[in-house]
This record gives sequence, C-alpha cells and structure tokens, in this order.
Amino acid sequence: MVFCILSLALFGAGYILGRCHSSRWRRDRLACLERNLQLIAARNTIKGFRRKRRRLRLTHWQKWLLGFLHWCSPTLTRYTVISPGTLIRWQRRYVKSYWWLISEIAKSKIAKSAGRPKIHVTIEKLIVNIKKANPGYGAKRITSILSVQLDVRISTGTVRNVLRRNWKLFPPSGPHGQKWLTFLNNHRECLSCMDFKVVFDWRARPLFILSVIDHARRRLVLCRSTYNPTSAWVSQQIREAFPFDEAPAKLLMDNDSIFLPVIENTLPAMGIGVVRTGIKCPWQNGVVERFNRTLTEELLNHIIPISDTHLNRLLREYQRFYNTARPHRANKGWAPEQHPAGNDACYDQKHVQAEAVPWMNGLHHSYQRVA
Repeated sequence: MVFCILSLALFGAGYILGRCHSSRWRRDRLACLERNLQLIAARNTIKGFRRKRRRLRLTHWQKWLLGFLHWCSPTLTRYTVISPGTLIRWQRRYVKSYWWLISEIAKSKIAKSAGRPKIHVTIEKLIVNIKKANPGYGAKRITSILSVQLDVRISTGTVRNVLRRNWKLFPPSGPHGQKWLTFLNNHRECLSCMDFKVVFDWRARPLFILSVIDHARRRLVLCRSTYNPTSAWVSQQIREAFPFDEAPAKLLMDNDSIFLPVIENTLPAMGIGVVRTGIKCPWQNGVVERFNRTLTEELLNHIIPISDTHLNRLLREYQRFYNTARPHRANKGWAPEQHPAGNDACYDQKHVQAEAVPWMNGLHHSYQRVA
C-alpha cells in the first residue's frame, strides 16, 4: 500500500515538473490568469455603474484594486470603460498610500527606540492623583512637590505632557478647584442640624423624637421624645442643648411649621442663624437623616416604647453610647468624644485581653483593655 502511494506521488511530481518546463503550458496558464484578472477589473467597473448615479462611483478598495492591476500590467485593464488617466491617478494614489503606511510604521519603530526614556507608570499615576486631589495645581507646582517632598527628579515639560495626555480624567472645577465637600468640611465646626422622627408606642400612639447633631464631630447633642411636640417644647430643648456660649453659628433644619416660632424668637435671641432645606429635599439635611436611620437600626427596631419616659431613658443611654463608644467612619473610626487608649508598659501587644462593656442592657457593647 505504501509502495503504491509513493509511486503515485513520484509520478505526479514528475508530471508537474514536466509541464512546468513546457513553454506552451506556461503560456496557457499565464493567459488564463490574465483573462481572470481582466474579468475582475471589468466586473468591478460594472458594479460602479449599477449604483443609481450618473457618474461612475467606485469604492476605495475597488479603486486600489484597479490601480494595482494597472500597475502590474496595463493590458489587464484595457477592457474597462475607465480612461487611462484615471487609472494612472488611482495607481499613484495607491502608491502614495502604500509608501505613507510604510513610512509611518518605520517612524513608529524609530520613535520607540529614540529619545529620552519614558517615565515609570507609577510616577505618571502619582502625577494624575496629585492633579485629581488638587485641581488648581499646575505643572510647575506639581514638579516642585515631586522634587522637594518626594525626591522625584522630573522636568516641568514632562509633567505638562502627562497632564495633557490624561486631561479627560480631571473633572471640571471652579475658579479655585474647590469641591462642595471641601467647602462644607471647612465650615462644619459652626453648623448643627436637627430633625424629628416618629415612632409608635405599645398603644400605637405616635412619639416624636427630636435629634440635634453637631456637624464637626457628628456629636449627638440632644435626643428627646414627647407625645405633644410644640414650639415652646422645641425652644426649651434647644436652650438645654446649647447652654452658655456653646451655640453654633448656624442651625440646619427642614420646613416643618413647628419650627417657625423658634426661628422668629428663640434662635435670634441665642445668636444662631438659620439654614432651611428646600421643599421635599431631605438629602440637603443628610447628616441627621442618616442618624435617624442609625437610630432605627440600632435601637428602635429592638424595643417597644412603653411611654415617653421609658423611651427617653433609652435615648439618654444611647446618646452616651453614640458619643463615647460607637465608632464613626466620618471620624476615622473614633467616637465623637472618645480619647485614645494609652499604651502602657503593662499592656502586652501580642496577647490582648479585653472586657466587654454592655450598653442598653446588652443590646450593644464596647470594649476596653485590661492588664
């Protein structure tokens, strides 16, 4: 079987080599190829006439094909209705595009190996991060920061090129590049907020909880409940919350009608300005609204209020827990009135022993180290 296959293969190879040495066979093959190419050129010309236009319209690849055929042999396009001048123009355009592509590839290879070495990716990311955090900084200032504070030697032109390449990553900013969050954080020491929350006792009677929070450290200044909230009761609670000279410069509140007498009489007498949110815009008072959710999840969802006295006792204990033991992400994990623990020599850093401090009869716990 193998012998038969090898014999056929040798016979076929010899036949093909013999035909290739025959000049007549070569001429027949070349003539057949030329006829096929002429048909391709004529077919593309007819396709251009089929479009509903008066003039002959060909696509770019059809023009390149006809120009390439004319460049190979002018006789291949002699049966087309296109004038020789048009084919010559297309062929020259094809040659120009071809050599332009070759030159661009060569330039890109030379550009990769020529010039100064590129800066490291981490340095470029650092420049972008500095610009994002400080939109008002220019290339010279960023260069000074890198050279003086981080000991990174880089030219101002390189920094300017990096900023120009990554300009889409930088959000539009105001005249000084200040964001609303930065503005509010710079003024939060003089701002407090208050709002009501409704909860129902065991007899389905509504209890109104008034909460006052300081924006500076998220400190819960006041948290009281009553069955009958009035303007006089709210005024008294504000006086008790800010005795002496502890009143903030501004107090943020919503448009509840119960606050109107307080705004007209009590707050001006205490030297407190008023900032009111928009109608049906609770997100403008987001700090106290978020506290109402926290109060609901950590206390109100776990109890059934018997009376306002019962609820006020729990609220006072929760206020102490909230201000002294509960960690706050806005304060980087610290409580509003918490002091850092001392690292005494008697404390072993490897073997930590702690005891739990229950709050609200074990509903929440805080922890402290023991020797």
